[in-house]
Amino acid sequence: MAEKKKRTKKNELNYSKNESFENLEAVQKMALNRKGKDDEINPDISIFLKAEELKGKLCGLYNEKDSLTHNVNVMGSVKIDGKELEIKTGEKAETDNKDDRIT
Repeated sequence: MAEKKKRTKKNELNYSKNESFENLEAVQKMALNRKGKDDEINPDISIFLKAEELKGKLCGLYNEKDSLTHNVNVMGSVKIDGKELEIKTGEKAETDNKDDRIT
């Protein structure tokens, strides 16, 4: 009996992305072939779409956290001998004041 418990724990740890993907495909097929009251095919699109979303997440298609995270270094003002230093970065944009007005 103790050996069976150890085996099931090992099997759970060996669960792979491929197995999960195959299971989600099976769920999608079941959702599309679902039968209604009169034995007519009545697909459950919401389950199909949820399985599709999970397949995409499994494959790494939805990495929103990675794309939205940006590191920005901001330096505060610097004073030396009571004088505040002006930090110049980048190029100044040339603007024509006449075009800036809203009519």
